[in-house]
Amino acid sequence: MRILNRLKELNEQMGNPKPLLLKIAPDLTDSQLDDIVEIVTQTGIQGIVATNTTINRSNLVTPTAEVEAIGAGGLSGKPLRKRATEVIRYLHSKSGGSFPIIAVGGIYTADDALEKLDAGASLVQVYTGFVYEGPAIAKNICKGIINKNRN
Repeated sequence: MRILNRLKELNEQMGNPKPLLLKIAPDLTDSQLDDIVEIVTQTGIQGIVATNTTINRSNLVTPTAEVEAIGAGGLSGKPLRKRATEVIRYLHSKSGGSFPIIAVGGIYTADDALEKLDAGASLVQVYTGFVYEGPAIAKNICKGIINKNRN
């Protein structure tokens, strides 16, 4: 918490302070997520980015031996979708929606984006989906959301 408080202090000394957001892993326990809510509340930072990459490999269809041969590192994209949504829902519920949550993790379609928004996210960020789907992903997600809202 000392680091965030110091960053906030330095940021506020600048002529045009920027919002400070804490990006968290999907691998955190509920108890650790409770701590995150407390940290955001106590430091007064502007919000959370949920979630970063995971070290969990349980949702992969790739054979274990092949995954182990690739080596360690953060996993992103579709295998994160469900857990990222769970984290967002938990944080939103525990905080009473008192701070913005930027959703990241497994967002490829309008349904994926809406799932995150329905869980309590204020915004969505597309990263891995952008890599695999290209720049049209943003337009496709927006069109999909508009079409769903018309029905």
